[in-house]
Amino acid sequence: MNTLLHKVQSIIPTGLYYLVKARCLNVKFPHAIQFNITFRCNQRCSYCGIYNDTRGEMTTEQIYKMIDEFVELGTSRLSITGGEPLLRKDLPEVVHHAHKRGLFVSLATNGSMVARQIDGLKEVNSINMTLDGTEAIHDQQRGKGNFKKVLKALELIKSKGIPVYLVTVATKNNCTHIQEILELAKSLDVKLLIQPVFYSEQSHANNLEGYMNTKYDDQVMIETLDYLIQLKEQGDPSIILSKRYYQNVKEAIIKGTKIRCRNAGALFCTISPEGRVTPCNLLVRDLRWLNGNEVGFREAFISMPEIRCGGCLSSFLDIDDLYSLKPDIVWDYYKHYLKFFIRP
Repeated sequence: MNTLLHKVQSIIPTGLYYLVKARCLNVKFPHAIQFNITFRCNQRCSYCGIYNDTRGEMTTEQIYKMIDEFVELGTSRLSITGGEPLLRKDLPEVVHHAHKRGLFVSLATNGSMVARQIDGLKEVNSINMTLDGTEAIHDQQRGKGNFKKVLKALELIKSKGIPVYLVTVATKNNCTHIQEILELAKSLDVKLLIQPVFYSEQSHANNLEGYMNTKYDDQVMIETLDYLIQLKEQGDPSIILSKRYYQNVKEAIIKGTKIRCRNAGALFCTISPEGRVTPCNLLVRDLRWLNGNEVGFREAFISMPEIRCGGCLSSFLDIDDLYSLKPDIVWDYYKHYLKFFIRP
């Protein structure tokens, strides 16, 4: 039996092995962590208010300690996001430490600071940037001049051989232009993750006024989702999220509901800038989560308080389905992300 176990472990990544084991045994295991390294941001996107959260941030040494503690728990993936992560001057050192500890490191950035810091990103395994449409639409939602910065950043990232994809937040300004955005992504030779804008009162980034100013007409969004579902059925390789995700979001919009995930806080979690261990990125605002710098990150994860979530329409729902080991999601994820796991 032990020989068979060792053979299985030798042919699949260690993190994946422990993830499947935890899922089958129904035990908590932090396979992946998302780290809001800062809430500071140099942009003022029309639907986001993350910059209003001015809480403190961990020191470099505290971040190293957090990474080390999660590695000891078996974590294999670290997603660094913000705010704008590149505002942290120690980001290259944090990435290096995580890389040295064997973590797969991904980075979410608005792209505006990449040109100045590209050499410090060489150990990042994958990068995603937001592109909300053609130049007029993107700059309308994210600030004048930012479209050109994303394209320049994309060129630099690809020149360094770092896998990269783009994220589009669908709003009333661009949901009727999805075909154009997809054609733009294809012309740039990148895949695209498309999710609708949504409002979550519990989120650290909530901005009700901004959301209401950018919210789509439900019927128009349903037609947009039908278009994306059709493309997925046709096997369009440029769209990252699954057909199931778009079907579930469509159903939620029709019913006027939101979707709750099942694995947040059990198989993945989010760390706030000051070190609180939270179930997911949308629940960071709540200050009742335990701070790993005070009680230890293992204890903060294992003893996470009861999760009270109102649901969302986030692309994280696709990740949640992946952690539920739904075959269609696993296959979709495998097709889109396999190259991100292959290190040179």
